[in-house]
Amino acid sequence: MKKTLTMIAAAIMAVTMAKAETSEVSAGYLNTDQELLEAHKSLFQAPAEGAEKDAKYWAKAVASRIKVMGYGQAGYTAEIPKDAPNSNTFDMKRVILMVGAEITPKFYAFFMHEFVNSLVHEYYLEYRPCKAFNVRFGQSKIELSMENVLSPTVVNGIVPASQAVSWMVGADPLVGNPIGRDMGLMVYGNLLDNKLRYFAEVVNGGQMNKKDRDNNKNVIAKLEYQPVKNFCVSVSGQKGYGTAINTSKYNTGIKVGDTYRRDRYAVGAEWKSKLTGTDYYKNRCTIIRTEMLGGKDGDVNSFGAYITGAMPVYKQLDVVAKFDYMNYNTDRGLKKANLTLGVQYWLFKRCRLQAQCTYSKRSDALKAIEGNNSHTILTQVQVSF
Repeated sequence: MKKTLTMIAAAIMAVTMAKAETSEVSAGYLNTDQELLEAHKSLFQAPAEGAEKDAKYWAKAVASRIKVMGYGQAGYTAEIPKDAPNSNTFDMKRVILMVGAEITPKFYAFFMHEFVNSLVHEYYLEYRPCKAFNVRFGQSKIELSMENVLSPTVVNGIVPASQAVSWMVGADPLVGNPIGRDMGLMVYGNLLDNKLRYFAEVVNGGQMNKKDRDNNKNVIAKLEYQPVKNFCVSVSGQKGYGTAINTSKYNTGIKVGDTYRRDRYAVGAEWKSKLTGTDYYKNRCTIIRTEMLGGKDGDVNSFGAYITGAMPVYKQLDVVAKFDYMNYNTDRGLKKANLTLGVQYWLFKRCRLQAQCTYSKRSDALKAIEGNNSHTILTQVQVSF
């Protein structure tokens, strides 16, 4: 574990000292699905100011305020465990459709549907009186960690979330929400000439498309700071409760129906060698992101960390690497370390081909739950429109 922390600390020091390549592309923070949609073109151009205000004018006026975007990810996955039968399959990972509507200059609505599992992922209304203060009500990704809010179309891994991030935002069996979304009220905004971004939200706690199970709300807070436009640091935390909908071999002290303390924290940083905007095809660059995360469920502590990077090597070809560590129960030593190596080839904007291999090494205690060490080979085709 000390080697992991030392490597992450060294990476953060290296990227903060690195001299970035300048670019004319506008800077964003992290590319969420909403940010990508808002940078997209509207369905129709707005009517000319002097045009006659007939039915056609108002139809164009309404259509110009609506943006539609979607993407699909499909591929091939082969699981090669050390002491068990191999398995392989072609799989459709996700098909997403997003619609955003600027109802007025101060009111914005967002909707996202996922077709593979036929689930509504996000739906919310935002009130935006100014950049420093925005209010969102509805269901969206919770603002815990940097990686959870990123669009799957821009992360380096075919598996879009690290072990620790996925676990902390809800993939543990007790909560059973692997998509990292929740329903509630959020306040967020940009300060200090867009260098500081804050989030504060109150959510039900671990469930998606469902009512609160225990009447105990969860509070999440996050700060992102950009000392320079291509480097961002992030601190986030969550305090609240969860109500178990399943039992867990990782945490045997909590039974179905039990309400328990559920707290988390995350500290991370991301650096880019130049600003990408939302077009990763034209503005390819070296990207490094790293985070440390911790959590407590009842009396059980968990801890994880990862460092991931992508670097252009030839034309539209990148090499990708990721080290991903997770200890699901620090008292029992349920540890797993994943090492991923791969390549990706950008076809157009957020369209790409990916191929990766992951080696998973488990502790003896975790082998009793998940089985022996294993290799996984993944490929993916990503199309975005």
